[in-house]
Amino acid sequence: MTARLEMVAVVAMARNRVIGDGAGLLWHLPADLKRVRALTMGCPLIMGRRTWDSIGRALPGRASIVMTRDADWTGEGALRAANMDEALDLARGWIAVTEGARPEIILFGGGEIYAAGLALTDRIELTIVEIDPDGGPAAAVFPELDPAIWDRELLQEVPAEGAVPAHRYERLTRKVPVRV
Repeated sequence: MTARLEMVAVVAMARNRVIGDGAGLLWHLPADLKRVRALTMGCPLIMGRRTWDSIGRALPGRASIVMTRDADWTGEGALRAANMDEALDLARGWIAVTEGARPEIILFGGGEIYAAGLALTDRIELTIVEIDPDGGPAAAVFPELDPAIWDRELLQEVPAEGAVPAHRYERLTRKVPVRV
């Protein structure tokens, strides 16, 4: 494959970097779900087993690559990877054989997966939810970002409406690209 592949982290997090409570999302942002679909369609998604469990199924039009230490784990429609190198190989392979696939590998969560792949990530599509949840004892958090490494662009601010908290969309681009 001659096209350069880009690793993109797609994440929604609270102001305090909490992304989940170990069981699912802590907020419901219908417009963000549509945005995530548009950002990820035609791409392989690398996620952890708890993220897979919270989604409950393979997402159509995308490969679901699930990183887990459990060698016996299976999920309908999922590809299992033991580590990031194996996940990247599966993602590259899926892109190579899938008509209409985009040259992007999506880092899809949770906290351990983001931490494992952030050094390989070129861009972060970030939703920041204007709340500060505790997340509980199994809280998943997004890693701290060094502002010296990333250029940050505010894309849109969305005011609170009813039960939907205020949130904003940002795009972070690595100042010096990496190659996956």
